[in-house]
Amino acid sequence: MASTTEGTGFAGSGGTEIAHPRASVGAWWGLAVLLMIGLYTFMDRQIFGLQAEPIRQALGLNDFQFGLLQGISVALFAMLVGYPIAWLSDRYDRRLVLAGCIAVWSLSVAACGLSRDFNELFLASALVGAGEAGLLPIVYALIPELFRGPQRQLANSLLMVTSRLAVGLVIAACGWMIVSIDGWRPHLPEVLQTLPTWRLAFFATALPGLLIVPLVLWLPIARRADAAQRSAAQAAGAVKASVLRFVRQQRVTCISFSLSVGLLVFGFGASGAFIPVVAARQMGATPVEIGNAMGIATFVAALVGLLFANVGMKAMAGRFGAGMAVQILMLSALLSGLSAIPLYFAATPTQLFAAMALHHTFLMAGAMSFPTALQDLSPAPIRARMVAIVITVNMVLGSLSPAVVGAISDALKPRADSLTLAMVATATVALLASAALMAFCSRTYVATIAAARESERLAAA
Repeated sequence: MASTTEGTGFAGSGGTEIAHPRASVGAWWGLAVLLMIGLYTFMDRQIFGLQAEPIRQALGLNDFQFGLLQGISVALFAMLVGYPIAWLSDRYDRRLVLAGCIAVWSLSVAACGLSRDFNELFLASALVGAGEAGLLPIVYALIPELFRGPQRQLANSLLMVTSRLAVGLVIAACGWMIVSIDGWRPHLPEVLQTLPTWRLAFFATALPGLLIVPLVLWLPIARRADAAQRSAAQAAGAVKASVLRFVRQQRVTCISFSLSVGLLVFGFGASGAFIPVVAARQMGATPVEIGNAMGIATFVAALVGLLFANVGMKAMAGRFGAGMAVQILMLSALLSGLSAIPLYFAATPTQLFAAMALHHTFLMAGAMSFPTALQDLSPAPIRARMVAIVITVNMVLGSLSPAVVGAISDALKPRADSLTLAMVATATVALLASAALMAFCSRTYVATIAAARESERLAAA
């Protein structure tokens, strides 16, 4: 498991630099596999989106049923099974649990292609969500086993920024695959040649899982000779460590951190979900203009946010030491809250998306610092479960923000700018509250890191 002396690795409590060995080639290869997994498991949603009408017509679905398939079926099961999967990954070899999640995900995507009615497709898509639920907690728990010190923050940031920047490529790849299916038909087994395109698209999406599962099993977390011993030690440590006990002992830090990050996600959703709507409804922007502008704004925000999070951590290391990650989160929430205000005064799409780029730059910097901060405060034997708890809070609060903005907008009508005002007010209040909570968290955060390392030591004894 992760070292009991790990932390952000930039500086010790006294501000002195801590030396960490550079990550091996195998660690970077492991990161590449984790990135591949994140992009791969994004494909099912694109098949649903790109083949929406053929699926709806073939199975006789109404719009409400199709909405359930893309939202509640996945989210509900993800929330129900996320913690149990994290529990398994804390007790046993995380590679085995992650490989199992990928296998379930791939088989469930294939089952979507076999579905004959709404009930079968709902169950299959729910199982897709179950397979996906454990991915993020396990990935965030694996990163400290591959990287130490500043390179861990870089690895966390690369996971975040690559997934943001490569989403467009995944969508394009799915579109290319759907268009190419008719060309592949003559080369398929006879039983598949007459199937509709959407079914074949699900089957094709499931196939790469056959390659990814063995790649996960070969992740360079421990030598094969040590695998059994490591699994036994990990299981024993997980039994000794208690999530409930640790959270009770460190409740001020854990609660304030979780709520602060949840409000950050809430604010992100409040602005991100409605900026394109404002551009179209109040400024007359076309879909092409919105797509191009959002793509550029997101690209700029991701790259600058990457520099802000990583360079900022190095610059602040001497002053804040082990508490630096939460200071970056606090500063990001504060600046993103203040930078949401110019969105209200934007008069043209260009002004709106320029303001969005600035606003999302700070949000992205916070998002890239979040994994490092959470990894530091979580004892290694219970790390995946701690991540699962915080992500569940994020899912709940993130799913509420569009509804809150919509309700406030309806209450403000007939104001012409009701949606913009509701969006900006909701995002600003949530993000400033996030900054205040993170400032409160920072008072006990370093002590919680020390308690986490002590918990690891006791679990290993």
